[in-house]
Amino acid sequence: MGFLGKIFGKSDQKPIVSDQFKKNRSKIEKALGYSFKEPHLLERALTHSSFASQNNIRYSYERLEFLGDAVLQLVVSDYLFKTHLHLNEGTLTKYRTILVNGSYLSTCANRLDLGRWILLSDSSRRGGQRDNDSIMADVIESLIAAIYMDGGYEPAAKWVKQHVIAEKPDYAGELQSFNHKGQLAEKCQRLKMGNPVFEVTKTTGPDHDPVYMIQVSIDGTIVGFGEGRNKKEASQHASEDTLKNWDVHFPS
Repeated sequence: MGFLGKIFGKSDQKPIVSDQFKKNRSKIEKALGYSFKEPHLLERALTHSSFASQNNIRYSYERLEFLGDAVLQLVVSDYLFKTHLHLNEGTLTKYRTILVNGSYLSTCANRLDLGRWILLSDSSRRGGQRDNDSIMADVIESLIAAIYMDGGYEPAAKWVKQHVIAEKPDYAGELQSFNHKGQLAEKCQRLKMGNPVFEVTKTTGPDHDPVYMIQVSIDGTIVGFGEGRNKKEASQHASEDTLKNWDVHFPS
């Protein structure tokens, strides 16, 4: 049992409840490139709250997601700090944002084909939630936490470096294109237009995992839309949408 498993004790250990999980465990571990000493952690990392509710299970991946986010931030921060000795705090922070944002994490999940293994309720599966970007990103974080609890920091760090950092070797080159909101503000200023105005138009999802929908206006005209797991991410997507469709709204 891993060190954290001992701390959490027997009350944190849950039996494998899904026959589907037992049947697919070896395939999942092969896809992840990690074998669990405590397989209940892997199942928990793949258990969506809808499946837990449907099957009267007291746990889902939400607590693991909380821990995994912190482990991911630490691993990426440590890697960037040691790899880019000449960069200042601001640039390092931007690099980290590129590597840990929800959109990229969902891409990592799709690359590993995690959607096929997530335990969802029948209604969530029928509703297409298996391909939901937010859920996919959450599961990446919960898996990182599961590996951390099962084997400690080193296996978790190795997994993050292999499946998150190494899969985006051009992260430094993406810095300029990633900051769409900054590009949009600079373009408006250069063209002597009003500053972009961002407004939350709708919030969906549960309170603990909201999805924000934002519209951006320039000089009173709505020019772009975006959504994200937080307002910052949604604003970036709305800015990107505006830049892509600039000529539609402001033909030269």
